[in-house]
This record gives sequence, structure tokens and C-alpha cells, in this order.
Amino acid sequence: METKIRQTQADLIKAIADIAATMPLARTVQLYQFALFLKTHPLPTEETFEEIVTDEAIWETQFAATDDDKLAALVAAVEAEIGEGKVLPMFDEHGAFIEHP
Repeated sequence: METKIRQTQADLIKAIADIAATMPLARTVQLYQFALFLKTHPLPTEETFEEIVTDEAIWETQFAATDDDKLAALVAAVEAEIGEGKVLPMFDEHGAFIEHP
């Protein structure tokens, strides 16, 4: 899905609502919990929307240019850390955001 950079807030709200309307309830609850997380953890004041868009474009370019074998190795490393219990869950079994100290 291609991201439109120049959207109004109303356009984005409608797009989010359209996406949520097609999701199973459990996923909609996760979307809601994540929105609450974003609301309570605002971006640093020095980071502008334009800077975020630029940073996202850089990440997308780097991701597209990364060899599939390197990505597979990264996925394997992350899965190993999960298997070893070295990571904490973001959501509980009900889809609620977990605040870790």
C-alpha cells in the first residue's frame, strides 16, 4: 500500500476508520490500544511531521535495498530472542497495551 504524504487530518481519520471497520474485533481493540499509547507518548517536540516523513522514506529505501538473506538472518535473530524470553510483549492476551517500567 502506497502512503500518501499530503493528507489532511480528516483524510487520515477517515482512512483509519475505514481500516478499522474491516478488522476483526480483537485487532480493532489492538488498534485502539496503540492509538492510546501514541496519545500518551507524544513525539519529541523537536521532531516535525516533515522530518518524520523524510526519515520514513530513508528507512523504506534502505529496507528495499537490503538483501533478502540479510533480512532472513535478522528475522531469525529476532525469533531466537523471542524464543529465549529476551523480549517483552507489547500487548496482553486481550489486546491491551502493557506498560513496562
